[in-house]
Amino acid sequence: MTYNRNASSARTSPNQNSANTATLERPTQPVAWQTLLGGRTPTPVQAGAIPALMDGQDVITTARTGSGKTLAFLIPAAARGIGMGTTRGMRPEVLVVTPTRELAVQIRDVARELGMSAGRITGGITPSQTRSEATGKGLIAGTPGRLKDLISRNELSLAGLKYVVLDEADELLSLGFLKDVGDILRAAKGQAAQAQAEHRGRTGARALQLAMASATFPAAIRNIAEQFMHEPKRIDIAPDRAALSADQGGRTDQDVMGGATGATHLLINVTRGNVLDIAASHAREALREPGGCVVIFCRTKALVKRRAEHLADLLPGDVVSPLQGNMDQKKREHVMGLLRNGKSRVLIATDIAGRGIDLPEVRLVIHMDVASTSENHVHRSGRTARAGQPGTNLVLLIPEQRGLWQGVRRGLPAALQPPLTNEEGQIDREIQEKQGGNGGGGGQGRGARGSQGGGNGQGGGQRNGQSQGRSQQGGQSSGQGQSGRSGGSSQAAGVGAGRVGPQRARRGRN
Repeated sequence: MTYNRNASSARTSPNQNSANTATLERPTQPVAWQTLLGGRTPTPVQAGAIPALMDGQDVITTARTGSGKTLAFLIPAAARGIGMGTTRGMRPEVLVVTPTRELAVQIRDVARELGMSAGRITGGITPSQTRSEATGKGLIAGTPGRLKDLISRNELSLAGLKYVVLDEADELLSLGFLKDVGDILRAAKGQAAQAQAEHRGRTGARALQLAMASATFPAAIRNIAEQFMHEPKRIDIAPDRAALSADQGGRTDQDVMGGATGATHLLINVTRGNVLDIAASHAREALREPGGCVVIFCRTKALVKRRAEHLADLLPGDVVSPLQGNMDQKKREHVMGLLRNGKSRVLIATDIAGRGIDLPEVRLVIHMDVASTSENHVHRSGRTARAGQPGTNLVLLIPEQRGLWQGVRRGLPAALQPPLTNEEGQIDREIQEKQGGNGGGGGQGRGARGSQGGGNGQGGGQRNGQSQGRSQQGGQSSGQGQSGRSGGSSQAAGVGAGRVGPQRARRGRN
């Protein structure tokens, strides 16, 4: 068998991968899973999850972004020959459910690099394109709304399923996606069990293996997830379980959060009038050397559009690419192509870019607006410092969002908290009520640089409870910002596809 020597770092360097991918022969017999890593050392999440999944166990894994989770759940299927061949119609052996279209495409591509027969079912493509993309494929990666729609119309059969993955499971099982995901899992288990009983005459045998992977996994969501699994093995790479237990007085059912623990985390206090100038200044500095890119996060679609225009004026010579949920699939794919080809080096986006988007060498992440929850901040910050590379995570904090930031900071692992500043604790409650709760801070003016405080510590203040917004796939959603701890270090070996924060969208736009 020939295989892609770069498979263990799939999607880390997309341009290299497309140039170097070898012609793959799909194995008819199981192969040693280490072979599919191309001789590279497994990352901790791969070393923990792959053997358990190879043994047929259900697995819940939580690990920092960029740690190789995609290969951790794809390799066990490929090594056993599951999802490698063609099927009749849309009847996959492997189903990967993701919160975003972009992540579904990336998982499909990584699966193909492993020699799997892979397609996708998402919004943004026509019914005929969907049939062409997904018919005959052993693995299908898709978004909840479109998958459920095709299942309900009996176009997508789950009778042949052997293996199901919920990727970014915290977002999939948040309130907006819970019903769709539950319906998909119940249909998968029911159809697979029925097919197994008909063919083998055994009604009591387990019909389906289930894996869940995420960078964050709130305790309440974990409890719901376990209802669908059979004695799942928990693999929490960040933080260390012993440290977590000691930190929480022996309790291990609390929230676990990974993140960009290898990045430099900074906060600068700014004003609405100078936030764009300061963002442009730091982006310009990060892009002085060739290569790499900058990702800038905003709270709303309108801010993305408006700020992209102003940043284009402030960064002459650089292409500033906006990305938000109202863009059609062709435009979104065009934007990602510009970034991956190096024709654009600045991405300004809503939380649609927080998860499921893998970019080469993100040198700097700028939060022009504070994230709505700690989890979203973790996923945003996980765009940088991936696969052992350096990176910086920069929060630009306007006075109107200080109250919101206190709640987010309070829920972050210590490794992801920027040094505490004096200004961020000076809160005008009236201003917070008027501006902070709905993402104020659209500053477009010009002004001086903000100041950066020093010192270390943890922020206090009022907890920000609800995360509100839109997601890429189906349904309006809200969730709780959660607390946790994190540990671990960057790993260069065996790193898989990118992960990271959704922009919750209208139902039907999956």
